[in-house]
Amino acid sequence: MNKKFNFVFKKKKIYKTILYLLLSTVIFLLVYFSIPNFFNYTPALIQKSLKKNSHIDIKNISNISYRFLPSPRLRLSGSNLVFEDNALKVEGAEIEVILNLPSLINYKKLDYNRLLIKGGSTNIQINKIDLLFDYIKKNKKDINFKKNSIFVLKEKKKLFEINESVAEINSKINIQQLIINGQLLDHKIYFYFENSPEKKNSIILKIPKLDISTSILLKKKNKSKILEGLVNFSILNNFLQFNFVKEKKIIINKGFMRGNLINSSFEGEVYFKPHFFFNLDVKPSKANMEKLLLFVRKNYFSESFSGFELIKKMNGFLNFKNMFEGNIIFENKKILFHNFKIGKSNPIFFDAKILKFGESGKIQFKVLKNIQYKKNSTKELKISGFIVPSYAGVTFEQIVLGKKILSNKKIKNYEEKFKNEVIENSLGNIFNLTKIDNFFKSFVN
Repeated sequence: MNKKFNFVFKKKKIYKTILYLLLSTVIFLLVYFSIPNFFNYTPALIQKSLKKNSHIDIKNISNISYRFLPSPRLRLSGSNLVFEDNALKVEGAEIEVILNLPSLINYKKLDYNRLLIKGGSTNIQINKIDLLFDYIKKNKKDINFKKNSIFVLKEKKKLFEINESVAEINSKINIQQLIINGQLLDHKIYFYFENSPEKKNSIILKIPKLDISTSILLKKKNKSKILEGLVNFSILNNFLQFNFVKEKKIIINKGFMRGNLINSSFEGEVYFKPHFFFNLDVKPSKANMEKLLLFVRKNYFSESFSGFELIKKMNGFLNFKNMFEGNIIFENKKILFHNFKIGKSNPIFFDAKILKFGESGKIQFKVLKNIQYKKNSTKELKISGFIVPSYAGVTFEQIVLGKKILSNKKIKNYEEKFKNEVIENSLGNIFNLTKIDNFFKSFVN
């Protein structure tokens, strides 16, 4: 009996010891986590810490409160953040400073593990994207964004907006990352940037619903500011890849595109300063002209066309070689087709100019062809007129055979012949050399 009593007594003593330990631990934790409630976290102290640890200026702190759940943190309301070199600007957000546990009792110094930015908006200047990437590379504290709207701007004009974004700026051992998930024009978007110890930068962009995927690998050349890179871009089963070197201009080489409409290699130069300008040599190896013209007609000469603002900003040259030769010139809101040559033994030459886009859009053209007139002589044939792509309409304004200008009646007859025997309700037939040759032969028969 005494043995049983002693066993129960010892067991209760053990339970009591465990209970005391638990209570002591709980009390210690409550006191430890509550201590910062008695500290005076001034705006000046917070500003100093964010400036030192994250290179961030914080303004307009309207309220400061302390929370120890789910982990010890300071909550700042109505704050604006300006990242170093204006790489980012955050407005109207609620900021949570997730505190470093060992430093909780040090009221003279504010240390933290990461920042959590809730709501508000973030402005990114497109011409300062390099500064943003530089900031990420040297950042040592994690920064998280939740339900934040990201505005991408150019000279205070909004280019696009990413809504409901969840973003992270992470710093691991020798690796820094920027990750963005959000909504772009009601489509989910994923963006990823990583800086590795070998001075290699990786960029990934995905918009799954639009079947858009991009990956870019960047590397600095030696110790200079020159960047080398490789770009892979995929959209709707069309794939594009090229190498580039970025100095004051971007030099593109070993480029190729593969898709349903065209397979081609390309190389050249692209400038962004003082204005966007490109000069690319394009060498098609395969082209489905009928589908290509149908695509152009649907996207640029229909009622739904809305891309004129983009065309206004394009300046440069596309220089075609191989299957056909010629230059497409984008200049001062105009698109010109200059010195095009189709065929090799007896080529067709043409120039064209897009006068207007949309459903009522027009293309002005001039065609030149040397046709066999007699056994040992040729005559120069010139045809000028207009094409209305929306309904495959063709109008001949003037036809000159040799030095003779044909009458309006003959021009009208040839126009009808061209519509019935060449076009046949498809502009793609303009590149059907058999139909075109038969049409030209009608001028000497």
